[in-house]
Amino acid sequence: MSFYIRNISALVLSAVILSQLAACAGQESLKEDVAVLPPQPEKDGVVFNVLAGEFAGTHGSLSEAADYYMRAARESGDAQIADRAAHIALYARRYEDVLEAVDIWQKTEPREAEAGRVRGIAYLNLGQTEAAARAFEKFLFPEGKLNTQAMNVFATILLRHKGDKAALDVLNRLDKQHPGQASLMLQLARYQARVKHYQQAMDTVNAVLKKQPDSSVAYLVKAQILSAQNREDEALAAVSKALEMRPSDNRLRLQYARMLVRLKKYDAAWEEFIQLRLNMPEDNGVLLSLALLSVETNKPILAREYFRELIKKGQHADQAHYYLGRIEQSEKNIEAALKHYQQVKQGDFALDARIRSAGLLAATGKLDQAMDVLRKLIAQDVDKTTKSRLYLAQGELLRKQQRIADAMELYTHALQQLPDDPDLLYARALTAEKLDRMDVTEADLLKVLKQEPENANALNALGFTLADRNERLQEAKKYILRAAQLLPDDPAVLDSLGWLYYRLGQYDEALKWLQKAFAEYKDAEIAAHLGEVLWKNGEPDRAREIWQQGIKLNSDNPVLQKTLKRYQP
Repeated sequence: MSFYIRNISALVLSAVILSQLAACAGQESLKEDVAVLPPQPEKDGVVFNVLAGEFAGTHGSLSEAADYYMRAARESGDAQIADRAAHIALYARRYEDVLEAVDIWQKTEPREAEAGRVRGIAYLNLGQTEAAARAFEKFLFPEGKLNTQAMNVFATILLRHKGDKAALDVLNRLDKQHPGQASLMLQLARYQARVKHYQQAMDTVNAVLKKQPDSSVAYLVKAQILSAQNREDEALAAVSKALEMRPSDNRLRLQYARMLVRLKKYDAAWEEFIQLRLNMPEDNGVLLSLALLSVETNKPILAREYFRELIKKGQHADQAHYYLGRIEQSEKNIEAALKHYQQVKQGDFALDARIRSAGLLAATGKLDQAMDVLRKLIAQDVDKTTKSRLYLAQGELLRKQQRIADAMELYTHALQQLPDDPDLLYARALTAEKLDRMDVTEADLLKVLKQEPENANALNALGFTLADRNERLQEAKKYILRAAQLLPDDPAVLDSLGWLYYRLGQYDEALKWLQKAFAEYKDAEIAAHLGEVLWKNGEPDRAREIWQQGIKLNSDNPVLQKTLKRYQP
């Protein structure tokens, strides 16, 4: 039998080589020659089935390959052929065939651990969790002791399996058979969390930590469970604890740093990325993160240095130029900003770079040139979202130049190209209000709300417009209160809420919300509203104080100017 099987193996190898050659470009004749070889299963069915199985597998017909190999395994009884048959059947998702093939190979080569792994996968996919647990037990505990490498493989198997409940059932059974195995318990905790049994998961991981208080992996699992419950600060503390135990683990430190970013703890994240930069000086991803955090934490000198290094390396150059442009723009270095924006050639930042460039041109008195830049972009074959954004940018440029009627005309033209676009409707509504076209304002905002009933900005705009004009106050209240439910801490909504209560004559409520709005966001228009309510409430000195703050913020604000003319002519 051994000489026979060696010849079978050689034939398999030959079949693979022939199949690969047949798949090469320009080898159609070879493919045809192989295809027309007359099958002679009566002479040697095993050889034929092995060859046919290899050809079928090479050409992607896994189910057909499994059929041929299962025939070869049954006829030969050979362990190697049965092993290959089992694995092909596994890829073909022919799980009953997998179990039969393993039975065949075990008759001559028991290999209990490997058989347990393959059987376990088959039983798991058949939904037979009790049998899967028994099979995996042989794989995980080949000599009565947990094999660490096998445990890692088992974790990957469970991760690839789509049924979390089935995986949890297998883990529960294994845990009962082998209690106190830390790595098994941590896998159990992960899957308890995946099915949202969070308290059980926490109890499991805490039991591990009670026995192994220095287990960094346990703290990481605990962090995953806490994060799944949106308990991000506690999750961060758990990862921090793990990092204390493994300070040289760069992957762990990177995870911790990213969590800090997600929680907007930018200064702390910056410190971690500084350490990562020291540990991983050639990692361009770390360098980019450090550059971005330097922008976020107001370190422009360092940000410039890091972005320039990325450009020098030819890494993330478009993004680097974009942010260098923003830094220069924030420092009023218009020419330098424009040069950087022009270097952004492609990617997610290219469009915003063009829009910002147009804004800078308009700010320097080159409105026509700025509009032309955007007009040419609109003329290109761009998608609807991009086109809408470009029209909005054009309208914003006109509004900033106080060309309100022109902006209105532009938005109307844009809506002819993109009917019912919610962003364009919203922009035209706000523009129409400035032209006292309340019919257009209300109609456009109601169109937006018909499409998007939960659009807080449209609700707020419609409610504020009515309240500001002292019209249909109860209807305005309905809109603003709904906006406040959706965006409870938004300063614009809080301002509207305060202004509504002022119009309703409820000064205490008005002051409550306007003071909160001004505390959240120092804005000249909010200052105008707050000062007016204070004045009406008999507090002229406080009103003047707030108005002075508003003047410092933006003395040209039209709402503030009108308010001051009314009360301080």
